[in-house]
Amino acid sequence: MKIKTLFILMVFFAFLSCSNPNKSKIAGILNITEPEDWILAVNPEGCKTCLDSFYSELQLLPKRSPGAIVLIAKNTKTLRLHPLIENSPIPLYLDEQKNLIKEELVQMTDQILLFREEGFTSFDILDYENALSEIR
Repeated sequence: MKIKTLFILMVFFAFLSCSNPNKSKIAGILNITEPEDWILAVNPEGCKTCLDSFYSELQLLPKRSPGAIVLIAKNTKTLRLHPLIENSPIPLYLDEQKNLIKEELVQMTDQILLFREEGFTSFDILDYENALSEIR
């Protein structure tokens, strides 16, 4: 009887540890207010022209968008001078310590991740328009 109960508990905890990361978990790790609908995590590596286009599109989001943006990057001078950082229409956070990567919720090769309550979707920076269509 004890072995069966122990086995059931082990299966339950294994299930919990393998569950998809969601926006609640991201908000908890970064110690930010959980947005209503989504968190868009951007690892600004790769095509700089694509990133600039993506940032320009993000600036056009309505001010009442039900989400937040997390940039996984150091707070560099060039990043601070970007218009999206200076005047973001929705809450924007910097993960300067790269906590999402340390917690293995984001891989170094990930570029755009959209976290929702039910899990996440990954996008390549060249495919940023699909990420935008998901949050509009």
